Amino acid sequence: MIYVDKNTDIPLYEQVYLQIKRGIAAGGISKGKRLPGIRTLSKTLGVARNTVDRAYTQLAVEGYITPRKGCGFVVEGETDSLLKKIECPAPSASGSHVCRIQKDCRKIEYDFQYGNFPNSCFPIIAWKRHTAAVLGTATSAGITQYGSQQGNISLRKELQAYLHHSRGVFCSEEQIVIGCGLQYSLDILCKLFEGHKKIAMEEPGYSGARELFKNNGFSLHGIAAKKDGLDLTSLKGAEVCAAYITPSHQFPYGSVLSIYKRKKLLKWAVESNSYIIEDDYDSEYRYDANPVPSLQSLDSNDRVIYIGTFSKALSPALRVNYMVLPKHLLEDYHRRFSSYSSPVSWLIQEVLSRYMASGEYVQNVRKMCSAYRKRHDVFVQECAEQFGKNAVLHGRGAGLHFLLELPEGTDTERLIRKAEKAGVRVYPVRPFWNRSDDCPDNLIFMGYSLLDEKKIREGIRLLRYACGEDIVQENIKRRQSL
Repeated sequence: MIYVDKNTDIPLYEQVYLQIKRGIAAGGISKGKRLPGIRTLSKTLGVARNTVDRAYTQLAVEGYITPRKGCGFVVEGETDSLLKKIECPAPSASGSHVCRIQKDCRKIEYDFQYGNFPNSCFPIIAWKRHTAAVLGTATSAGITQYGSQQGNISLRKELQAYLHHSRGVFCSEEQIVIGCGLQYSLDILCKLFEGHKKIAMEEPGYSGARELFKNNGFSLHGIAAKKDGLDLTSLKGAEVCAAYITPSHQFPYGSVLSIYKRKKLLKWAVESNSYIIEDDYDSEYRYDANPVPSLQSLDSNDRVIYIGTFSKALSPALRVNYMVLPKHLLEDYHRRFSSYSSPVSWLIQEVLSRYMASGEYVQNVRKMCSAYRKRHDVFVQECAEQFGKNAVLHGRGAGLHFLLELPEGTDTERLIRKAEKAGVRVYPVRPFWNRSDDCPDNLIFMGYSLLDEKKIREGIRLLRYACGEDIVQENIKRRQSL
């Protein structure tokens, strides 16, 4: 029986938590026993449901109980199993380019997530210096005013010069729209294209973009993305307003769209009166050659909408991206969004502008690229040593992630669970397919932006250990079938 004392300083949720915990430890609440439902127990004790929910959540995190679909919370074990860690299903690799990784209930040392960076990567000293300088100038009066819907002109001017120099983008600062992330920019485009709600995008492709298009009522036409690049014949006869693609580093396969296909795609846009949305999400990270020129730099008919971000070269927490609109879309943009204000704070934009003007941003990009080139090379080398011919890496030479292709027939869902138990977190690729049944079963998604070279080596070794038996069995089956 659980009692609560409302006259003590001990929080109510803690009283519930401690009594259940002691009951399990003493053996009074046996393994497999179902606890009362949250609503039931809250009525019995005369406390809010949040109180019981908080107590149960804490018990689940510590491994005393586990939530089961259709059963509520069930006791995990008696005294000898109290230290057992609760196992969580492997999170999906979605997000920001995501691919924005979902929060997990326990930390894994070798987490091959994608998108976040170590704190040491951010230029904190320079950022503090430029922040102080901005706040100390007469122009800091802008901090008390609503800004332009397109963003600070100072940042747009710096971006115009940087994009022309680094990506060959031809534009004026009037064409640049500062946003708070890719999805903000895509949401604007959905409003501009609302008269024709069908859009083409890569299959597989970035799930964050797909979700936004669907949320805006757009139907999707798939452009087949294969190991060797995009199959542009998929666009034949497609009646779409635009094609959303990642030509410089296809997500998730990592292929680069050839110059021949780039010209073919631009020709398609003109002939079909459509647009190309070029997502240049991680163009700074090119290791085997110079950065590939943007698709926009080849466009002579104003059909490419160029989108980039500061998330990969600086920090995703800043929430700053940019979009270059074709000139003939500007009138419609201003008409629809004249009352909008920039979603990015004036201060962050001004600090970023000064940081770019000082030349330190370019220096930081080079520093980051150099550091991740080493990690990329270690990843490739260690995979070759550990897996040999049993695995293929897709996406070499650029970016911050790989697709690891294992022998056909490998049950990657099972391997992901086994790897988790071994202390390694890798991710499924199924979320990147619009039609999940078309997704190969032998691919694993692995990012390395949060790991140093030592952890990359150790993590891949542990993954190979977890995969070992399965790979051997698949090789045996393959040889027997020959």
